Amino acid sequence: MKNKLKKITNLTINELLSNDIILPSNYLEKFNYHAKELEINLDDEEFKQEINKIIVDDFRTIENYMNLIMSSATHLKKNVSNATDAILNNDSNALGDIYKKMIHLEKELLELNEKLFVDEITNTFNRKWIYNKFLNQNAEFKEDGICVLIDVSDYTYVQTEYGELLANNLLIFATKFINQKLKEEKYEYKIVRYCENKFLIFILNTSGQEKNIINFILNFEKLLSHTTLKSNSGLYIKAKYIFKIDNFRTNQDSREVFEKILA
Repeated sequence: MKNKLKKITNLTINELLSNDIILPSNYLEKFNYHAKELEINLDDEEFKQEINKIIVDDFRTIENYMNLIMSSATHLKKNVSNATDAILNNDSNALGDIYKKMIHLEKELLELNEKLFVDEITNTFNRKWIYNKFLNQNAEFKEDGICVLIDVSDYTYVQTEYGELLANNLLIFATKFINQKLKEEKYEYKIVRYCENKFLIFILNTSGQEKNIINFILNFEKLLSHTTLKSNSGLYIKAKYIFKIDNFRTNQDSREVFEKILA
């Protein structure tokens, strides 16, 4: 059910992306429309119970994150105090112990950050990462680069015909393949699962390389489209992909780019 709600939400947001102002009534209208398309009755009691459970689970997750942050802040304060005492007492052993605790604390915070901003299926960044980390407070780009949309257009068909597991494996396969090729070219890039079957690649530090990067993307599109995925059951899938490319510049409104490539 949670996956269906995500799909409805993504369809709704994408449709309303071009609006300067999104009124609650407009959002609900589009949300209801896409729910009906997926044959989900929003007034069904079982559905409402599922929604309540999802909301409770999400609140518990947020509460766990907040508890971890508060605990980490407390430990940090204590470690700083202990470090001050160790320095005053010239206690190198105590300083070494504090350093290990700080490393462990840093690891915990990094793991927390990954949970918040990483897609659990493909291990790429999620849409929250774009708006919380990649863009500035006005949803503008912080630097210049090239944005590439990769739409795994056969995702819904594979999901319907062969099930959720194989459809997700298709996404995992595609993102691993993309990562491998971009790393081979030594590009500075970020991959984001923007919605269910659409990924955005942000290629950075592109000055003077634009033409070469675009040629690489065009060749890469052909290579990916001719690559076959083999499932554990022996099923072969050659999926279809849609690519779109656009440049972005520092302080440009991200909506201009997203509207263009997501259209």
